[in-house]
Amino acid sequence: MMDISGEKTQSAHSDAGLCGACLHARRVRSSRESTFYLCRRSANDPRFPKYPRLPVITCKGFEPDPEQPRK
Repeated sequence: MMDISGEKTQSAHSDAGLCGACLHARRVRSSRESTFYLCRRSANDPRFPKYPRLPVITCKGFEPDPEQPRK
């Protein structure tokens, strides 16, 4: 989501569910300005989809990113 100035708000991360706060997720922006979340666990473990369907509500591989602010 964007605020009145056009800046992305914190809810943009929350729209991704767990991926928005996961240590193993990398936000990828397409040339058409769509945002996807790449699961880096998928590189070594086929149980994890490369680009999971959002919002992710449950995930056995979720680890909170210490860099992300907590609610």
